[in-house]
Amino acid sequence: MMFSDYRQYTSLSIIPMRFLVLLVLVIPPCLNAADLEDQLYMAGMHESVWEFSGSDYSCELKHEVPQFGVARFRRIAGENLHFFITSFQPVPESVDGFVRELSPAWEHTPPDTLQLSVAIQTGMRPMALKRKQAGWLLTSLTKGQIGSFSFPDWDDNRRQVRVPLSPVKFQKPYREFKRCLRQLPNSGGFTELKNSTVHFALDVDAIDNRGEQQLARLAAYVLADEKINRIIIEGHADDQGSTRYNKRLSARRAANVYNYLSGKGVKEGMMIQQHYGESRPKIAKRTARARAANRRVEINLRQSPPD
Repeated sequence: MMFSDYRQYTSLSIIPMRFLVLLVLVIPPCLNAADLEDQLYMAGMHESVWEFSGSDYSCELKHEVPQFGVARFRRIAGENLHFFITSFQPVPESVDGFVRELSPAWEHTPPDTLQLSVAIQTGMRPMALKRKQAGWLLTSLTKGQIGSFSFPDWDDNRRQVRVPLSPVKFQKPYREFKRCLRQLPNSGGFTELKNSTVHFALDVDAIDNRGEQQLARLAAYVLADEKINRIIIEGHADDQGSTRYNKRLSARRAANVYNYLSGKGVKEGMMIQQHYGESRPKIAKRTARARAANRRVEINLRQSPPD
């Protein structure tokens, strides 16, 4: 009864016991698979909507499947195209399913006979496809075909759950998605940005123009990549001045970076501030070059484990 109307699910509690007994007597003791209807989740022709959104670091196509969840094609700078569905309710158990291409009633081109195996996962993101499979599904929709997921019902494996993606109103947002993909940089992804450093002048905690450019770029990427769940901000100082003063200076530097990223829309709950003064030099020397390298804030990005 996954994804069913909660009121229907709970309505049995108000039926008198004598009628429940009658229901048990009337319902046949066993049903064949042919007697069970598939559970279908699909946007109707008049409610089907595809939406495009994009930035300097991400491109996305989004489609809501009524009562089931939201389907997304997404590509982030430095990463491959991928597809996933986030469900409105958590999926209770893993099952094996398939993705296939179906032809809508108005389409006379026969569907691709290819059938892709897919693992339906527990939790709030049950369906995910990597680059090659996501590309096949995207191509299917561009041809006006329906990409349909199917898998056994969690409560009764004699019945199938089907989640088709409607191609209605797909083409216009898809053209915007393609334009976004063309301008998306191949570099600048997580591998490049996961360990970033902003440097400071002697006895200065204010972020200079170059530092602001670095942080603006970093904030834009963090907002695009939903897998990032933690940002560690570490303030440092060189060895000039007292240890106590340098500790406070490194704290102010870390706080200013934190405030800048927060002002760009990065969630404060994701960020952790730490400061070490002169105790963790990047270069353990007393030269001008070493001291310049040690006057810094390091920003380390962390991602949630892969699905």
